[in-house]
Amino acid sequence: MNVGVDAALFVRVLVGLVGAVAIYVVGAALLRKFKIEPEPEPDPEQLRPVDVEFRCTVCGTTVVMTTAAGDDPEPPRHCREDMVRV
Repeated sequence: MNVGVDAALFVRVLVGLVGAVAIYVVGAALLRKFKIEPEPEPDPEQLRPVDVEFRCTVCGTTVVMTTAAGDDPEPPRHCREDMVRV
């Protein structure tokens, strides 16, 4: 009888250790994803004044862009979709 209790305890401890290692590995992988560096800031000398208005086709949010790297800036993304020029 004592052997059965010891075997059950061993299995419970082993399952707990495997679960703890799995949680650690998944958590470490998720934290590694946050290590991605953001895009570099644009050079202030290359920015030009513009007056362009964009609207989100999903929710209707409006954005007015006042400076851009070129004369025809790319539309920003909102609600995971490209905004349209107004």
